[in-house]
Amino acid sequence: MATRKRTRDSGPYTCGLPEWFGRTLDAWSDTIETRGISEVIDSYDNLIVHVDQQGLFGGDRREADVLAGIFDGEQNRLVVHGLV
Repeated sequence: MATRKRTRDSGPYTCGLPEWFGRTLDAWSDTIETRGISEVIDSYDNLIVHVDQQGLFGGDRREADVLAGIFDGEQNRLVVHGLV
């Protein structure tokens, strides 16, 4: 399994998403679950996303829970790293 270098600002552009891509939870869900939107994401059999426990993932935010729920833990996995 290949991995991409972790960057501070991994977002729509580093994921190979088109300019028209929305930044809503529905758009991310379609991209991760359905595939067919990003050749970069689709090129991996298993998608593992690493995020720091800050910003969206810094506390009890409904949006973070919804986004985390998109990842099934098998083919698509979200790993939240605590801050040191």
